[in-house]
Amino acid sequence: MRLDEVNWARLLPYDRGNEDAEFEREFIDQFKVCVLSGNAPGISAMLTQLDNSYMALKLDVRIDLCRILYELVTTHTLELSLFAKCCVTLARMLRREEQLTADDIAFDWRQLYDLTHDTVVPKVWQDNPIQQRSKLKCIVELVCEANRFFPQSAAMEVLDELLPKIQFNSMDWQAIVIQLFTLFVPTARAPTGTSLVTSGAQSTDPQRWLPTIFSLWTFNLRMSVFDAYLMNLVTTLVLEQQGQLQLTNEQVRFVFASGLHFFNLPVSRSAFTLPRSVVVSITDTTGFFRMPANGMLPLKEERAHTFARFIVYTVHVPETLELFEQLVQMIEPFYHPSNNGSWSSMLARFLRYLAKELLQRSRAEAAEDCKVPQDARLTRKMRRRFVVPVRTLAMLLLFSKGEDAVSMSHSTLKHLAELEPDMIFRPLLDTLYTAVDSVTETHRMISAMRALAKLATTLSNFAHYPEGAQHVAPLLMLTLPGIDVNDPTKSYFALSFIYNLCHNGVVFDELVATGDMPTVRTASMEEDQDPEEPPELDMQQIEWTTRASTAQFEVWIDQYLRRVFALMDNLSSSLDSSAGQSTDIKLESMAAHATELVLIQSGARYHPMVARLITEFATSITSLSAVGGVSKVVSAFAGALPELALANLLPRCCEHITEEVANGVGQTPSLSRFTRSHADTTLIWYASMLAALTESQDGRPLLKYKEQLLHAIEQLVDTCQSRHVYSVGARLLYNTLAALTRTAPARGRSVAEDVWNSAEFRENHFRYWGRHPDVADPEFAIEWHVPNADEVAFAQELMRRIVEPRIGQLSAHINALAAAREPSSADSVTLHRLLVTLRFGIRGLGGMAPPPGAPIPDDALIDALIEGDDANGMPARRRLGLPVAGGYVFAAGSAGQIEVADIRRRAAEVAGKALEFVEQRSEGNVENSKAAILLTETAVCHHATERSTFASVRRTWDYGIDGFALDSSHSIMPRLYAERRAQLTHIARQLHNTRFVGAAESTNSLAAQLARLCLSAYSEVRSYAVSALDNVMAVAPQSKYALVPRFLDELGQSTDSDPERMLGALRVLDTQPMHRACLRDWRFFPTMVLALCRAQHEDKPQVKKAIRNTAVVQVMHVTAPVEPAAPPAQVCEMVSALSGSGVLLDAPVAASRAVCVERYDATVTAHAQLVDALLDILRDAGTTWRFAALAGYYLDQLTTVRTPPSPRLARTLAELLTSDLLLFRETSVLNLAQLLGVIKRRSKEACPDIAVAQRRRTLSCPEVIQPEADGPVADSKAYTDLCARALAGDADAISAPFVDNPAAGWLAWPTTAKAYIAPPAEAVEAYNRIDSASQAAYDAVRAELFADGKWDAIARLFAVEGAREAENEMFGTTRAQLFTQAFALFGSALLDRAWAAIEALAHDHERVSAQRAASELVGGLLRGSKHWSQAALDAMWARLVPLLDAAFARLRPDTLVFWQSALKYAFARRDPRRFVPVLRVLLYTRAFDPQAEAPFAEAAKLELLRIALGAWDWRVASAVRAAQPRLLDALAHPYKQVRDAAASAMYMLAASEFAVAFPCAADAVDALARAGPLGRDYSCWSGTPRTQALVADMAAQVAAWKAEHVPSNEATSNYARGSKTLLAFFFSGFRYGPRRLALAHAPGLLAQFSELQELHDDDEAARLAAAVLQFLAQVLYTAPAAEDVAARLLALLDSSLWHVVTKSLPLLCTLTFANRFVLARDVRARILDTTALFLEHDQIEVRHAASASLTSLVKCASSRVIADINQRFSAKLGAPLPRRRGGRPARDPGAYARRVLERHAGVLGLSCLVLAFPYTIPEWMPGVLVQLSGCIDDPNPIQSTVQRTFAEFRRTHMDTWHEDRKRFSSEQLEILTDMLVSPCYYA
Repeated sequence: MRLDEVNWARLLPYDRGNEDAEFEREFIDQFKVCVLSGNAPGISAMLTQLDNSYMALKLDVRIDLCRILYELVTTHTLELSLFAKCCVTLARMLRREEQLTADDIAFDWRQLYDLTHDTVVPKVWQDNPIQQRSKLKCIVELVCEANRFFPQSAAMEVLDELLPKIQFNSMDWQAIVIQLFTLFVPTARAPTGTSLVTSGAQSTDPQRWLPTIFSLWTFNLRMSVFDAYLMNLVTTLVLEQQGQLQLTNEQVRFVFASGLHFFNLPVSRSAFTLPRSVVVSITDTTGFFRMPANGMLPLKEERAHTFARFIVYTVHVPETLELFEQLVQMIEPFYHPSNNGSWSSMLARFLRYLAKELLQRSRAEAAEDCKVPQDARLTRKMRRRFVVPVRTLAMLLLFSKGEDAVSMSHSTLKHLAELEPDMIFRPLLDTLYTAVDSVTETHRMISAMRALAKLATTLSNFAHYPEGAQHVAPLLMLTLPGIDVNDPTKSYFALSFIYNLCHNGVVFDELVATGDMPTVRTASMEEDQDPEEPPELDMQQIEWTTRASTAQFEVWIDQYLRRVFALMDNLSSSLDSSAGQSTDIKLESMAAHATELVLIQSGARYHPMVARLITEFATSITSLSAVGGVSKVVSAFAGALPELALANLLPRCCEHITEEVANGVGQTPSLSRFTRSHADTTLIWYASMLAALTESQDGRPLLKYKEQLLHAIEQLVDTCQSRHVYSVGARLLYNTLAALTRTAPARGRSVAEDVWNSAEFRENHFRYWGRHPDVADPEFAIEWHVPNADEVAFAQELMRRIVEPRIGQLSAHINALAAAREPSSADSVTLHRLLVTLRFGIRGLGGMAPPPGAPIPDDALIDALIEGDDANGMPARRRLGLPVAGGYVFAAGSAGQIEVADIRRRAAEVAGKALEFVEQRSEGNVENSKAAILLTETAVCHHATERSTFASVRRTWDYGIDGFALDSSHSIMPRLYAERRAQLTHIARQLHNTRFVGAAESTNSLAAQLARLCLSAYSEVRSYAVSALDNVMAVAPQSKYALVPRFLDELGQSTDSDPERMLGALRVLDTQPMHRACLRDWRFFPTMVLALCRAQHEDKPQVKKAIRNTAVVQVMHVTAPVEPAAPPAQVCEMVSALSGSGVLLDAPVAASRAVCVERYDATVTAHAQLVDALLDILRDAGTTWRFAALAGYYLDQLTTVRTPPSPRLARTLAELLTSDLLLFRETSVLNLAQLLGVIKRRSKEACPDIAVAQRRRTLSCPEVIQPEADGPVADSKAYTDLCARALAGDADAISAPFVDNPAAGWLAWPTTAKAYIAPPAEAVEAYNRIDSASQAAYDAVRAELFADGKWDAIARLFAVEGAREAENEMFGTTRAQLFTQAFALFGSALLDRAWAAIEALAHDHERVSAQRAASELVGGLLRGSKHWSQAALDAMWARLVPLLDAAFARLRPDTLVFWQSALKYAFARRDPRRFVPVLRVLLYTRAFDPQAEAPFAEAAKLELLRIALGAWDWRVASAVRAAQPRLLDALAHPYKQVRDAAASAMYMLAASEFAVAFPCAADAVDALARAGPLGRDYSCWSGTPRTQALVADMAAQVAAWKAEHVPSNEATSNYARGSKTLLAFFFSGFRYGPRRLALAHAPGLLAQFSELQELHDDDEAARLAAAVLQFLAQVLYTAPAAEDVAARLLALLDSSLWHVVTKSLPLLCTLTFANRFVLARDVRARILDTTALFLEHDQIEVRHAASASLTSLVKCASSRVIADINQRFSAKLGAPLPRRRGGRPARDPGAYARRVLERHAGVLGLSCLVLAFPYTIPEWMPGVLVQLSGCIDDPNPIQSTVQRTFAEFRRTHMDTWHEDRKRFSSEQLEILTDMLVSPCYYA
């Protein structure tokens, strides 16, 4: 059973009745009522209950519920909060139902797809981006879980939908398409026994469409976004279809090659790195739309995780395992601590994910219900072989510099040890023993401590790793020095190690090792290098050694306790519990928990020693600063060994207390919190020890000391007047009462009590280490403490003797103080003492009786649902209408319960009296005010438990989940954690009842009193009061509604406005209950908004900040009213089919419906009033800009298509367009654009005959491609020629339907396409019908926009200088959107009114801001004229074309960007034939003239042309070609600006001619499948004949100029300029456009590019050439392309210029590394052999370059190749060189030089082998080093090479030399000693 399926309530000690069945009936009935009546808050509240009780529902009910929620989400309009709740709940439900398949629940993918698409690409009238982002996040979470419930046949439907949306030329919006691919393509495996359909529209075989995915991948190789998501899709498919889908070797290699590029490793030292993605600033249009996530889905894919998962789930294929081992060999050097960089984090995460996924796969395949075929599972042999390289990398990371990397290594080793512990612990323990014992290297010791803490549970699991048991005791002794007060970090991890060992069941008890020690067989690290089989264990030796090691436990416990004592004694602590969670407090808590567990798990023989040590420590008073730490130790002692602790300490504490009190100690009145009288030290110390003794107890051991406890408590709380003394006494009272009445798990050991006491366990307890129970086992039980009669009687006596009298005493004392004129300080102390004592007493009574409250009647249930859950830190409700069993002492209605309830009621009354007193007479006495507040909070909120207790137990459980790594796939866990989880369930039930407190007048009264104190002038009082009120509102939600107006009034402007009161009010309003009430309840929301927007009278920075924070949260979550409409008919049918109690629900549904309708009507009225009030604020001349902006933000949120627009709102926004205040104008622009969009949308919906609706058509593919054709069309050339024909005046092309989608047909044609018919000739306005409810708003805006002088004012104000700095002027997308909406809605008539203003701005060429405003207006006009009639368009173009021509003629560098943005905005996702006049201007009127003498003007022409190419790409390429732009004539243009623009334009034009254009998606899939497993290779494209001729002409012209140029004049020659243009052409391809064209042609020009690197007089050309060559080498190619580039690079090495060779060798090395997994073996061998040959080159620079390259190549080589290299270069050393004595020359200088060269080549070759493995010692390396040492006396350069090699070896092996030296024989070490030991200065 899974962990989340365990019924924890089964373990509770009290009867729950038939709770689960009753819950199901109640839930179904209430859910039906809420859904059928449209009660959104009710549905949300019902779903919240499922957090705790989901598994209580039967399976068929859960399945029906999933279907209902899916339909609600995808087919019904829900308010945002309910939508998010439904999405998140459904996603969680589907995640938990992992055994279900599409056969059980089948979802229609189309519904969810449409929802996702509409959300990620919203219209202007839809919800704002903030809300859409939140909505989209929920949708994505749901899609990820719902995917496996899509039918497999939906794959082809998804491809048919998404393939026609792909257009990889411009990359615009393509990330979304790829993400949608990842989300919606079904990946679940086919049900067992079903056969796959391999063809047709209902195909279910993924092999059919998998090549399509790889083909899409080749379009954008080494693009981070596409790599990550496509790999994720393939990986998910491999994971889900284990045993059914088998990838080919080519596919696996392709994925490995892409994965290697994820890490972005620095192979070469070049400054040029291939960009991870192209720059899309020219083509990206996502910024023009209100996209919620910048054109991306919030789908964060961890690339390292995806790659690791792919490797793990394909590793059962032998080829994959070999590839993985090669990958590890390549990346291993980058894991060393000294090799740190930007790649380190991803490499570390990759390693952890590898181990984690391997563990998950192994566990899944070991499960009984595993559906993976046997032949597709991992064998142990495979797994052990896989573990070896992962372990190697993890060991390198163990002592890394980064803390995250170290943590990742620990997690990796933990996961691996769970699988193959012998392979991990044998090498690891040697390292850890050394590191822990290290004194000088602190970082190694801390890392070792952390590793031990992480691996403790696995190490000590005897059944899993028997050898680990013998290491437990030695490691405990070794880590003792880690408990050091001077090093909290080290201490924490040392204690964590002990803590985890105890939880894993380690028992600290000595065992007898009988007989002689067996023969010990030592295991070295080499033994696991052959991973075929695990080693055989000598269990006799292991058990004997383990038994013998337990003899150290006695010494260890003694030393451990002494170290803990020293730690606690020296840590800074305080009696004040508000010290917070500092490092010291956390360390104290960990020490206390670990100590308690150690004592629980220790044997009885050590108990006397423990008692003696702790008693001595606890009674040795040092200083009061240590009392907190000592108390924690005593509490741990009492919790573990209660009888022993009480017997040793309680009588002594009581004696000292009596003695000190008798001597008058503690009777001096004092309220100080921080100062204590020295005379009180002994009394406080022993009182604190006594309180600690009772803190963790159950009540039974205390009964023996009843009288002593009573006497001590009475002395402390009655006699003593010192705050510190009676506060400890009050805490003692609470601890005692709680111990006597608490129902809680008894403090148990790691095994059941009967097992602990058995002889077999006592003699062999180590065999039980790590053996944990299955909590789902029906026989598993937990021992609970349930109060018995004696405990209850003791508690009642305390209640009657101490608690109850305090109520009367406190009341009388308050009366006396109220009557007194001037209360004395002693009176204040007495008041505080009574308040504190009563608070702790009432708190201690919480477990005796359930909280008062009655079941919610049916007619009030709706209100309870609407209130919902308002508080953080509270568990979900268990049942909405009824309380649940909570394990209280007294049952409801019993005499005991009545007595307790009466005492609590009277305590609440006196608490209210105390609040009233401190508020009126004693507010300045902060301590008494705080005490009264705490008493009130306790009286109302604390019933057996509280939120802080729940949070504490929850943290313990979460620590177990994370720190202990509990496996959620099964229900086996340590008993101690099971107890905590059962306790968490018990506390959650009690909190449910606490929150069930009924509406009482007293509660409301107390809440009102607390509310007044929340406005106190004293900050501490305010803070306590706000916290208390937050808790009160959490348990009594109804109490907050009366308080909201009080706090909102404080924000208003008045004569006595107080900033402190405003701060208090804002803090309360920011609490979760109040915030949600004000946000959700429209009775208060308008008042809240207006109060915030009008709170400008207060200038205090704290108040302003609080207002801003509160408002921001509200703006992000506020939504306009949503009508509670009934759900669709199919949902109603599904809901009605649920089987509940069988009671007719018609009446409850009708009642609920009536309530919802009534509230909606009131909400609509309040919404309208709020909008009017916000408008008043905007219209008020006295409103400051900050609060005007706030009002505008609210209006933006409140304007939706669901509510008719307000005429006054429309008029005001239109008027504010010409406000003198910039912020008012910006606010009106944003809101008016949305309002106009709403009017348009509502008009389309309400008026079916509106003209604009008649112009949109859904046409078939042939009608779109070639409208005049009668039959089917074979290709799309006719479609791409439409624009050129339209430019030529072809009437058919001009009248053809417009297709605005730029991707339609690029890759594949859709079956149908959304198209727009040509504009009608008659002058008919597009929006000739307006929604009747929107007509008034429409008229209001129209009247304002058509007013005389309006557009002159708009032009003047929108072009105001100084609005921004001139250099920061930007095109305003929001303003352009407003103009778009206005011109679209009001048509050409508005242009007549605005034209004079537009013309004036466009002709104002001197002012930058005027050009910016003109560009915004023109951009909006062009886009807004989409639906105009032809007559209106003709009139517009007649005016606009001359204006654009004039504007483009006067462009400047600072105005060009505006007109670029305007055109880009207008052209975005529009058919190019809509803008034929603009194209004529760009291509003909303003044609590029390379002979012109105005370089910027010509460059500007090209930049504008690039905008058109970027927007329309393949659809406009033929039109541009037809215009015959003279781009090639700019090849040697004298100005760089023109050359660069021309190069970029040429590349864009050439690349835009590429289009695949399959007739349909099915044809695309089948054609790509026929091409092979990788589909077609689209990574390279040589282009059309025109493109090929263009590249050839450029290269030929440059070559011709090269023959003519004069070397001394290189920088200004045609050759230099033409070369730079040619390079810029390819550079543009790598950085700014699709790379396929550059990759096709650049390899053929390698020789020219290589020569250009040598233009030393032209740095720019050399830099560009180097960049292009590096980009070429770093690209990930497909196999044929990689081999072609490799061959061309090898050909470069034939050059006679050694400079060319030295620069080409690193390129070859980089190419090999980047394409290691796609290059064929023979090609790699040829590269390596060629590189090795250059080690014998005559030029030493070439030899060094070859050496560096060969070193990198060796890292990628196999062991066989390395052996060949070793043999080859060892042979070159041969015999030693002949000695040359006295400097005499050699007999044959030529032969001697050749011999030196050959020997240097041998040394360089062997040096490459050594340097290629800088952090390991392969078995061949010692011999190589010995050979190299023999050459140390050779002449240079041999000698210097040997010296550098040994210096580098010494540097990289310095940290691990103590381990590495073991790889050498003694003879080898003797030879190498002088070479490897650093020289000493004094030697």
